Amino acid sequence: MTTVTICGSARHRDAIYQTAELLEEAGFIVLKPPLHRIDELTGDSSSEVKELAWKGATFAHLNRILKADVVFIVNPDGYVGSSTTLELGYAVAHRKLIAAMMPDAYELARSVLFDLLLHCTDVEKAVSGLSKRLAPVDGS
Repeated sequence: MTTVTICGSARHRDAIYQTAELLEEAGFIVLKPPLHRIDELTGDSSSEVKELAWKGATFAHLNRILKADVVFIVNPDGYVGSSTTLELGYAVAHRKLIAAMMPDAYELARSVLFDLLLHCTDVEKAVSGLSKRLAPVDGS
């Protein structure tokens, strides 16, 4: 089974969750970003506690990338934020196959790192396209 780790900006939270559900239905093992609202979770805690919470969430997601066969960047509007840029660099450094829905709208230096570009703004069509490309080839 292929393991797909999803990356993307929290502004795409709904699209990320929809993507995860569709990929799971298609038979993939899916690892999602935490997308926690850490400031809400930590409330009135000290800045040290908030920093530790962010650090833990970041390291947990980087570990998801290590476990992946494929990293899928959910960016239906072409936006790749700073956290996703960090994840992209980590995935590249660990030689992961990187797919994205759209080219980066603002920075060609990120888009050239995508191994598979779907050119698709619709989550269902993007997942279908990714699934077809990741499907095992019938050797018969």
